Amino acid sequence: MSHITDSTPAILAALVLLIGSPAFSEGTATTQGKLPTIVSASLKSLDDTCREVGGNPLNSDVIKRVDLNADGKDDFVVDVGSTNCEGAASVYGDREKGVAVYVGDGMGGATEAFSDSVYGATIEGTGPVAKLWLTVSAQRCGKKPAVDFATENFCDRALVWNAKTKQLQYAPVSTVRMLQ
Repeated sequence: MSHITDSTPAILAALVLLIGSPAFSEGTATTQGKLPTIVSASLKSLDDTCREVGGNPLNSDVIKRVDLNADGKDDFVVDVGSTNCEGAASVYGDREKGVAVYVGDGMGGATEAFSDSVYGATIEGTGPVAKLWLTVSAQRCGKKPAVDFATENFCDRALVWNAKTKQLQYAPVSTVRMLQ
């Protein structure tokens, strides 16, 4: 179940609009090689959002390469929570941030396999045992929502690959790591 707050719809909408745009067919060069078009479009959208409000995007940590489906190919995590908009830090909101995962095909392309709005993203491990843990709250932790944000229940919940649907999904609630 996706949980979107007031701070993320514009960013997620921009990502969706840019995904298939031919304007980004060249991709973006990085120190680890060229990004798939869909991933570079997501990064460009975040940078554009920052620039639109007079900020300077410094987003070297937004995209993480990791193999999340154990196929030996790079997958790409776009973590809005890792954005840095110098001069306009609050442009992306102050709580939940978007995260999207694109599964790489090993030939320069990728397909979106997951997106949601979360409080944090952490990669654990490398290679075929790598996991992406997302910090979520309330029902996604198997708990009732708290009466206010200060008393909310938070947990880390891993994503798991579903080979049948070719999508990442939250692991069962029974596997969450509750946070204090």
